Amino acid sequence: MHLTSLPPELLISILLALDWRSAIRCGQVCRLLKDLVDQDVRLQYKIKLAVNGMENGPHSTLTVAERLRVLKARQEAWDSLAWTSREEIPMLRGGVWELYGGVLGQGEGSRTLVFKQLPSTLRGIEGKEWRIEDVGVNIRDFGMDPAQDLLLIIENRVEGAGLTCSVHLRSLATGKPHPAAPRPAILSHHPQRGRYSYTIQTSEEYVAILMTSGDEDHSELLIWNWKTGQRRLYITGSDLSSFAFLTGQYILLTSLPTMELDNNNIFHGDDPRLLVIDLERMSDRHEIDFSDLDWTCAFHYPALADNFATISMSIRSDPAPNWTPNPALKAPFHIARQDRLFVITLWVVQGNMHILPFISLVPSWTLLDCIRKLAARETMRVFDWAEWGPHGSRLIPAPPTHTSVWVCYVYGLTFALSIRQGTQRGVVTFDFNQLAVRRLQEVEAREAAEMGPMAWALQQGTRRMLVQADERTFQPPDVFKDEVRTSLPYIMRKASPSSSEEGEGHIDAVMLSEDSLVMVSSPSHIRKYRILTF
Repeated sequence: MHLTSLPPELLISILLALDWRSAIRCGQVCRLLKDLVDQDVRLQYKIKLAVNGMENGPHSTLTVAERLRVLKARQEAWDSLAWTSREEIPMLRGGVWELYGGVLGQGEGSRTLVFKQLPSTLRGIEGKEWRIEDVGVNIRDFGMDPAQDLLLIIENRVEGAGLTCSVHLRSLATGKPHPAAPRPAILSHHPQRGRYSYTIQTSEEYVAILMTSGDEDHSELLIWNWKTGQRRLYITGSDLSSFAFLTGQYILLTSLPTMELDNNNIFHGDDPRLLVIDLERMSDRHEIDFSDLDWTCAFHYPALADNFATISMSIRSDPAPNWTPNPALKAPFHIARQDRLFVITLWVVQGNMHILPFISLVPSWTLLDCIRKLAARETMRVFDWAEWGPHGSRLIPAPPTHTSVWVCYVYGLTFALSIRQGTQRGVVTFDFNQLAVRRLQEVEAREAAEMGPMAWALQQGTRRMLVQADERTFQPPDVFKDEVRTSLPYIMRKASPSSSEEGEGHIDAVMLSEDSLVMVSSPSHIRKYRILTF
């Protein structure tokens, strides 16, 4: 019996059991299967989720048809950067803040934290605000994971000649000790005395904290299982400046080259690189010096010209791999767990005075595809730039608006920038979802064929959404020894400049969450967040 002779209901059941790619291929076999795929709302929802880089959410009162409608409306809003509402909230003077998982947190004074759940009109997430009036300790910094109701509060105490750094594990909702944490709900570390800045990240059961000394050239990276209190990793060294979870197993580290100053007061150093370590192979009992690290593989950047040296590197990626929102939000869908964009900022000095920052945009699959080539238990493998960079990333000069303070500028596969347009500021996003890129390329090809090449070229500058797929040479060209070209396609979306009312032109940065753009204005006479909600 031929497959197409089966009842339509049975054929649809078979198609629903397939992954979305196989369902699309079946729809290309014959008219009957194409009609079934195109007309069944469940199949269309499955395909739309994949193309938009989303996953289905938990069960709720929404039907599949309603979820599909909301998904289409959300994508249309983000494609045109047409937010549905706007709200302004004051920037508090507690000196600490965090944006993660759709929650904006701020310190108020030394012991109070104020939180705001960012709403979503389209996904049906209600906004709410709450406070923890007194956390019981002086807050040096904090982090959070709303999906796990986890609040991490860092407290520093000077005890004699030493320093105790305590990480208090609290409930984000109440401020009380987290019920899943050990007792007492505190992780402790005793670094050498100094003034430290902190980078805090979570990934499921792991809490990672990078301590960077402002007094000395010294960093410490610690990773704990916060549910058991067991320390899983402890790395120290001067060459470590940033990190991110690549997966639950692999950690991505920046490796700053050692620099030397010659007789002409010009810096020289090795070329920048990224290191990957395997958390499962690391010892959890002993301190590891960064220079002795048994790393899994290294990703090298192009060789810098003789007069250039890297002085700093940072990595940003949100949310953590495998992250999903709190089920209590009842979000109909959410960003997919498997793919992330890593925004690596490199600060390069020319001679001994002129600093040139540039941005390396690298999706997780570029790095993981290389890691999969490794033999079992192979370590210290070097991937030269030609093996991963030209076709697997984009390298761009950092605009003057790129910030090292308001660093929540990436979410999923999208990177957001504030740009100057005259005296005003606009917003540009770079979306590296390759399925969406290919879909838009097909649309652009049809439009170009209908309009003709001349008319198509003339209206490119006015389009608010277009694919950037051409291979481009990094500018200025004299930064590297050889010409550097990158070509990973992405979708660029542009929003109109803000109006000229008081405070509108004073935008320091734009931050990104799943349902919001957060415009930051930090001058002392303004100090506010402008939340643009989708």
